Amino acid sequence: MKKILSVVVLAASAFSVLGQGTVFFVNGGQQFVDTTIDRLVYKGEVGVVANRLFGTNYAAQLWYQPAGQTDLRPVPHANAFKLFRSGAVVANNGQWATTPGGATVILDGIGLLASTRLQVKVWDVQRFGTYAAAVAGGGEYGESAIFNYTVLDSINPADFGLNGLRAFAIVPEPSTIALGVLGLASLLLLRRRK
Repeated sequence: MKKILSVVVLAASAFSVLGQGTVFFVNGGQQFVDTTIDRLVYKGEVGVVANRLFGTNYAAQLWYQPAGQTDLRPVPHANAFKLFRSGAVVANNGQWATTPGGATVILDGIGLLASTRLQVKVWDVQRFGTYAAAVAGGGEYGESAIFNYTVLDSINPADFGLNGLRAFAIVPEPSTIALGVLGLASLLLLRRRK
């Protein structure tokens, strides 16, 4: 009888965790309803394998819209901030790592069957401590399109994935853009002289 009661308590606690705004903060692997959609992050043209972002100097942070709010805020859960993979395994490039802590993130104030809006923001954390600092300081940064997320009454792990997330690219530092424009202007100027 005690074993049955223990199993019931464990099952109930698992369902209650899944019902409290749970999301799996991953962008690769099998944690999705449709695994054919590209959810990776790129440094350059999206979809080009060689452009997949990697390096532990980049971080991904999950943002959400708290109940009763209109703006997005960083999710206040330790697992909602992840460094990217190192690039040692090329097949994993474009994905942030799930360690330490794992991928399970609880969205405070978002209950079972409630909806919210999510967004993933990425930046170089070795140069800037926050996403806002990277934007203000002209660093490398990028953000996904905002997408809707509903906490489902489900036991299927894929239902808690970032199914609405789509691939996106980070914006290069302005100095890189400026050098490109300068080079193009030089070419045009040389061409006019001939």
